[in-house]
Amino acid sequence: MKIYVNSTTHNDIHNIIVGIPEHINQLENINYNDQSLIEDLQTLKQNHIIQGGIGKIATSIIYIQEQPKRLITVGLGNIKQLNYADLLKIWGNLFQYLKQEFITETELILSSFLNKYINDSIIAKTLGLQSEQSIYQFDNYRSDKRSPYQPNLYINVNQRYEDIESMIQEGKILGESINIARGFSQIPPNILTPQYFAESVDKLFKDTSVSVEIKDGQTIQDEGFGLLHAVGKGSIHSPRLITLSYQGRQDDADPIALVGKGITYDSGGYSIKSKTGMQTMKYDMCGAANVVAMIKVAHQLALPINIIGVIASAENMINEKAMKPDDVYTAFNGETVEVLNTDAEGRLVLGDAVAFATQFKPQVILDFATLTGAAIVALGEDKAAAFESHASNQLQEILKLAKNVDEQVFELPISQTERQLIKNSDVADLVNHTNGQGKALFAASFISHFSGSIPHMHFDIAGPATINKMSYKGPKGPTGYMIPTIIEWLKTMN
Repeated sequence: MKIYVNSTTHNDIHNIIVGIPEHINQLENINYNDQSLIEDLQTLKQNHIIQGGIGKIATSIIYIQEQPKRLITVGLGNIKQLNYADLLKIWGNLFQYLKQEFITETELILSSFLNKYINDSIIAKTLGLQSEQSIYQFDNYRSDKRSPYQPNLYINVNQRYEDIESMIQEGKILGESINIARGFSQIPPNILTPQYFAESVDKLFKDTSVSVEIKDGQTIQDEGFGLLHAVGKGSIHSPRLITLSYQGRQDDADPIALVGKGITYDSGGYSIKSKTGMQTMKYDMCGAANVVAMIKVAHQLALPINIIGVIASAENMINEKAMKPDDVYTAFNGETVEVLNTDAEGRLVLGDAVAFATQFKPQVILDFATLTGAAIVALGEDKAAAFESHASNQLQEILKLAKNVDEQVFELPISQTERQLIKNSDVADLVNHTNGQGKALFAASFISHFSGSIPHMHFDIAGPATINKMSYKGPKGPTGYMIPTIIEWLKTMN
């Protein structure tokens, strides 16, 4: 969606958008082309032609200087109680309606949305975000593609031009990057191999200040990434380790490390999944896709921090070379790991990736992974599980920010029980699976072990990484979960 911000009206545009509060007396005087719209809007509201419920869309005809225009209204609810999630629903429902009706030229009277109860910048940012996120579609492989929806939205902001425009643009950058993560996650696994993924990431950052280094399968084996190699060696498509470097500061300040699980397909290996459990396993690289998007936003916003991104990408498949239960492999940090379950592969590749990330001496490591069904059992499909090691204060900051941007993230513990369970092997230093309770906690403890004394946070996004029905944030499928939260957190770091 192309957005034009200005302070003049467009008489040649026949669609205008107005926000309508639940209580019409909360609506301040709205002028359009030197004409007050209040009386007309009050009449339409009293006759139940337009509605004020949050996100409710209605249409009517209104006359501006005796010329008819289509009036599109979106309900704002009680503006005294308006919050971030409400705004996402308001803008999401509006833009999805415009797309559904294929309305390509519209003018939005932003003064009808601005009020003293919520910051203008939040209204503008969510507008920009939803102008991209809510109308995303992925039909790359369909023969009956819909015509591209490329609307123009003209925003009348009166005297608030510069601040509004910059915040809309920040929101659009966030939304565009979420859609990039979604796009990677939607690509079929016969196309998105580890090599294709790595090359696509390299292409994405070409001609930018973000450097990309890719280790191929042979290099991974030669340099001692034994766990990543073990997971990937069952596929004809060899694994890749992708390192992204963003230098937002001129000095050598310790970076923040973002680590992503990039399993481009997960059959379960010899601990094979069921036929229904294998469906949607192309989404097992959502954590990695989200890390790519986080770094893209940081770069576009020129955040004054240094970031290292590490993505461990592999296919977990079955052939005569594939890892087997009871195998033992040596991790990048030199410790040996007994594999009791080949379907617990995510923690293996993340173990090597986190150990590798420690070499950059980061101030903190965050990893993101569609890791365990146990996290879904514990919290439900709409919530992410968070774990920390030596990073309690940082995690509390992130949990608070998540609430502010309509994401649900809840902390689960890593206790001494799990720290001992990962060492419960008769033949190796560590074991990758437990048959007992607390499997999400066990997996988190296993990954965190490889961070040593460096502060580490693990985010299990197995539930909310995808949704199975459309919402005001967009279509079913991948969501880019935690990208908004982490960007808000990164903005506080310097």
